[in-house]
Amino acid sequence: MNDRYGRVLEDLRITVTHACNFSCFFCHMEGEESREKNLTAKEIGLVARVATDFGITTAKLTGGEPTIRRDIVEIVRELKNAGIKEVSMTTNGVLLPLLAWKLKDAGLDRVNISLHAIDREVFKKITGVDALDKVIEGIRSAIEADLRPIKLNYVFTTENQSQLYKVIEFAEKLGVDELHLIEMHPVGLGKTAFKYHKDLNDIEKKLEELAVKKEIRRKHYRPRYKLPSGLVIEVVKPYANPIFCAGCNRVRLTADGYIKTCLYRNDNTIEILDILRGNHTEEEKVELLKEAFELAIAIREPNFKYNL
Repeated sequence: MNDRYGRVLEDLRITVTHACNFSCFFCHMEGEESREKNLTAKEIGLVARVATDFGITTAKLTGGEPTIRRDIVEIVRELKNAGIKEVSMTTNGVLLPLLAWKLKDAGLDRVNISLHAIDREVFKKITGVDALDKVIEGIRSAIEADLRPIKLNYVFTTENQSQLYKVIEFAEKLGVDELHLIEMHPVGLGKTAFKYHKDLNDIEKKLEELAVKKEIRRKHYRPRYKLPSGLVIEVVKPYANPIFCAGCNRVRLTADGYIKTCLYRNDNTIEILDILRGNHTEEEKVELLKEAFELAIAIREPNFKYNL
């Protein structure tokens, strides 16, 4: 399915909880307000089943911290049973030593693990917790469970800019597949912390010099730089970027039951909790969810449309 801007719909990003065992000062919180109630695994699975009828083939679980959910393995299994071809997860990695193999057996294909510093004190300053060793253990567990391609997420700010090349070196030595170099978002906590924003222009110029190959990923038209070591660095620049928005192939499912069509906006969401928990048969729920997806596709639009 394409929206009215010609953008194909392929990916469902699912917030499974707003709770987190970290407190990163720039967390964008998926552009959602933190609420108590969460969709159940069965409810998530039903939404995903309907989503596949509209061209959705991939799903990413996020939060908060997804692994805090006691039923996270069941959620992965529900998504696979719903017909999602690739299920991935963004995680801080702390609980992966306990969960990596269970998630793999349930059908999880790959993980993005957040690593914003490799120096213990800088890591603690960024995340609010002294857990660098646990995250590194989690990365190793993901490698052992073959949750590949394994990608590290690194949000670039003035507070951790000294860590970038150290994180790159760490990723190369450990055998990580990719590093996502992410521009800070003015969303969620990032709204008040945006004074720590730093653009990626100088870094990209350096990557151009170092890379043996450059390509553009269709998703968000993200540039990808392959280093001599084989590590791929993908640059994610969402802020005020019409090119990024033009390549968006995603729709979001919030933790509390809304279809959200854009990270940056809350004025074009569609509530589906009443459908999921209303007095309807499953067949009726499916038909009502289809109508909700049709509406979401109709109102979906880029947040940034024009270069000024």
